Amino acid sequence: MELHAAIEQLHDRCAIYTSGPTAARLLDLIGWNSDADLSRAVFLEPCAGEGSILLEGVRRLLHSFRTHGRALSLSDLSPRIKSFELHPGAAATVRRLLRNLLIKESIAPQLADQLVLDWVSERDFLLETPERATHVAANPPYVRWKNLPAILADVYREILPTMSTRGDLSVAFLNRMQEWASDGGSIAALTSDRWMFAQYGDAFLRDTKLRGWTITVADERPADPFMKEVGAYSAIVLLTPSGKSVHHLSSNKREKAQAMQRDLLARHGSLHEAGCTVRVGPALGSGRTFILDPDDADEVEDELIRPFVERKDLLGSVVDTERLRVVVPYDRGGVLIDPAHWPRFAKWVERRREALSNRSQFREKDQYWRTIDAVPTLWSSGPKLLMPELCNKPFVTIDRTQAIPAHSLYAIWPGEWPVDVLQRVLNGGLLEITAKAEAPALKQGWMRFYKRFLLRTPLPQWSKLSLAHRKGLSSDALEEFEETFEGLFGFAPGATSLV
Repeated sequence: MELHAAIEQLHDRCAIYTSGPTAARLLDLIGWNSDADLSRAVFLEPCAGEGSILLEGVRRLLHSFRTHGRALSLSDLSPRIKSFELHPGAAATVRRLLRNLLIKESIAPQLADQLVLDWVSERDFLLETPERATHVAANPPYVRWKNLPAILADVYREILPTMSTRGDLSVAFLNRMQEWASDGGSIAALTSDRWMFAQYGDAFLRDTKLRGWTITVADERPADPFMKEVGAYSAIVLLTPSGKSVHHLSSNKREKAQAMQRDLLARHGSLHEAGCTVRVGPALGSGRTFILDPDDADEVEDELIRPFVERKDLLGSVVDTERLRVVVPYDRGGVLIDPAHWPRFAKWVERRREALSNRSQFREKDQYWRTIDAVPTLWSSGPKLLMPELCNKPFVTIDRTQAIPAHSLYAIWPGEWPVDVLQRVLNGGLLEITAKAEAPALKQGWMRFYKRFLLRTPLPQWSKLSLAHRKGLSSDALEEFEETFEGLFGFAPGATSLV
């Protein structure tokens, strides 16, 4: 693919421009304001798009110069702005809009033309040698590395640190922006929030902190951040040198929850350290091919039929598994079966051979009858707790049936904890603390859990609790349970809404 075609493809995938109010919010956060003296400051916009952030930044620069009696000369103005735009069409648009703004602000046409040339570079920011910037604001492109045009991905990987060439492109932009602002600058970015919660973001976060930066989520779900409706969830993050004051940040509920989580983890340890095991339900593949109504379950040998649980089945404190069944092509030892030894299954699966063989993510065509994920012996053990990946209030439900959960559900095996006591404790507020401290917030109060968040849920080891604590948490007397819970964790069950 030629470079210009790759640039067009990248632009088509991630040209989602910032709304005016959000552009103003980003500039407020880094202190690029009209009442500040910006005559020695340098503003960087690494991905100008069609100019929402850049134009507001220029407007504030000109008003600052006038407020502080600075001359509007080329030598004084030109060094104040650096912006980049890779796409030729977008670069042409932002230059036209910028010139119109300058003329409207009473800048002479000749000076306006020169400033446009100086301030907007039609080049790839990621490939530029870092200079100096005191203020950086951006809406960096969000696109997974696997979806980048190959010619661009190859060039970036040759130049950029390995840490920033994983996951998605916004991480590479954030890393490069830090290099520009390394001498005490501040960065505000509107980004997809996924990198902050995914594993590929961990290395970037660790490296950022090691290099003396503080990352603050200034707004974990900004209202109307883009100029059009998009499906992605976004957040505004602020990166500042450690110890530098932060501008205009309201109280952050996530930070309070994180402080509570850190305290509880230090006192009690985590769900992982308590010996619990967490797995996501196995991916089956081929839509609902493996899922049956109970009336159809006799088409396959009984030993290969298991209860199947979806989100809608988690209605009470205990799972109801009467609704669906699933065909599991593994024996109870977790070994893939040979259809030749299971005649009813062989007939059933042969009728579905074409659909199962055509699964794009499935490479082992000679074993077309298997599910995408294996179903090991762990799924035959029990009891376990089930929890939805997406929820607006985190909760766990007991499953004593050895059911196979959908891929959108997590299973928690309780280890040495009595399963009903563990359910009671997690639902008492420990899961909610984890959610508020770590889980991405979606629309209308919903949250998305990942396995690694669940494993970091505060939880003491059952065997290290005193007999009095174990008795209190297991007590049928609600008052005794609540008193024990609050004594251990520092809040009453269900009171984490205060966080």
